[in-house]
Amino acid sequence: MSDIFVDGVRAVAVANGVARIELLQLKRGVDASKLEPQVVATLLIPVGGLRELAAHLKNSIERIEANQPAAATEATNKSGDVETALRNL
Repeated sequence: MSDIFVDGVRAVAVANGVARIELLQLKRGVDASKLEPQVVATLLIPVGGLRELAAHLKNSIERIEANQPAAATEATNKSGDVETALRNL
């Protein structure tokens, strides 16, 4: 088994009952001073499994938010996408 660190998700597509989720990492691009999102893996999961995954993620987010101060949760929500994260560097 191997671990993959991801900074976010680029796209989700569903075909033939399988969800394909493109996973992103921020990596140095041509300009070494800037990070650019690059697809590093695609998660393939049957739609039935996707529902279970989504439920686990939702529960995890709820537990995290219950243990965070409001300001930290607000900051997380504001930097939720790759473009915003890059602008905040």
